[in-house]
Amino acid sequence: MSLHRQFELIYLLLEKPMITAQELAEHFEVSTRTIYRDIDVLSSTGIPVYTTRGQGGGISLLEGYTLHAALLSNAERENILTGLQTREATGLPYTKELLKKISTLFQYKKENWLSIDFSP
Repeated sequence: MSLHRQFELIYLLLEKPMITAQELAEHFEVSTRTIYRDIDVLSSTGIPVYTTRGQGGGISLLEGYTLHAALLSNAERENILTGLQTREATGLPYTKELLKKISTLFQYKKENWLSIDFSP
């Protein structure tokens, strides 16, 4: 399992409380069996990933689970998010996806919390 897919899988699970193996397989363009192997890898590293069988079932993280972003203070987190949103406003590529991931990591749900006026 690639490190990139590992992190993206965690981000997807943080964003959506329950997601099916089929949805993940389509997203990553792999088989559902590969997704189940990836889930086993995450689980073996201590990430609380659970599967629920049957209709309405899927893959989820333990409720309340967050990635450890405790190394940063609230002010540092806000500075990072402000910088990313400023970067997004200028139209630089790949920023929207990164902003979404970092917002998820910091559990910051508010959208467009910064407005930039470029007028003179």
